[in-house]
Amino acid sequence: MEKHLSYFALSDALKEKGCPICFLLKKNTNKSMDAFLYEQVNDPGIRKVIRDSFGFCNRHAWQLRNIGDGLGLSIIYEDLVGTILGQIRERNKSRGGQKNFLAKLELVKDNRKSDGKKTKFACLFCKRETDVEKRYSEVLIKSFYEPEIFNFFKKSEGLCLPHLLTLLEGCTDRKTIDEIIGIESEKLEVLVQDLKEFQRKHDYRFSGEKYGKESDAWIRATEKLFGSNNIF
Repeated sequence: MEKHLSYFALSDALKEKGCPICFLLKKNTNKSMDAFLYEQVNDPGIRKVIRDSFGFCNRHAWQLRNIGDGLGLSIIYEDLVGTILGQIRERNKSRGGQKNFLAKLELVKDNRKSDGKKTKFACLFCKRETDVEKRYSEVLIKSFYEPEIFNFFKKSEGLCLPHLLTLLEGCTDRKTIDEIIGIESEKLEVLVQDLKEFQRKHDYRFSGEKYGKESDAWIRATEKLFGSNNIF
C-alpha cells in the first residue's frame, strides 16, 4: 500500500508505551491546541463553532488553561461570555426565549458527556479527536498486514478497550477482526499474570522478593481498561 504521514505516525506510536491511538490523540490534541491559541482565535468559523457549543468540555477547557496562553483565551472567552449574556437577555424578554435558552443548555450538558463528541454542538477539540480516532483506526485496519505495522502491533501493549471497540466497529474483514482479537487476548493474559504476580509479592511471605515488570501492572491495567489519562 502507498505509505503516507498517518501510516508513519501510527508506526511510531506503536513503539510507545500504552495504547497507540491514545498516544496519537494526545499528540494531535496538543498540536491542535497550540495552533488554535496562536493562529485561530480570531477565525470567524472557529468562533462560531465555539459559540454553538457554549465553549469546551471540562477536560479540554482545563488542558487549554494549562497551556497558559491567557491572551488567546481571554479573546475567546470575552466573545463567549458576551454571547451567553446576550442569550440570557433574550431569555428574559419572553417565555419562548427562556424555553430556547434552557433547551440549548440541556444540549450543551448532553454534549459534555462521553458520547457527546459525536453530536453537532460538541466541543471543538472533542470533534477533532473524533476525526483523529477515526483516521488512525482506519489506517491501522488498512495497513494491519503490512509487516512493519503487524510486527510493531504484536510487540506493543496493544489498544485500550475503548479504542479496540472503535477499531472493531469500523472493521468489516472477519480475518482481521479475529487476528486483532487473538493478539489482544494474548496481551490480556500476560496482564492478568502480571497482576497476580504483583498481588503475590504483596503477601508478607514473599515481601523479600524484588519487583520486576509486574510492578506497574495495576497502572497498565487502568490504561488498558479505560484508556490513557485525559482521553475519555
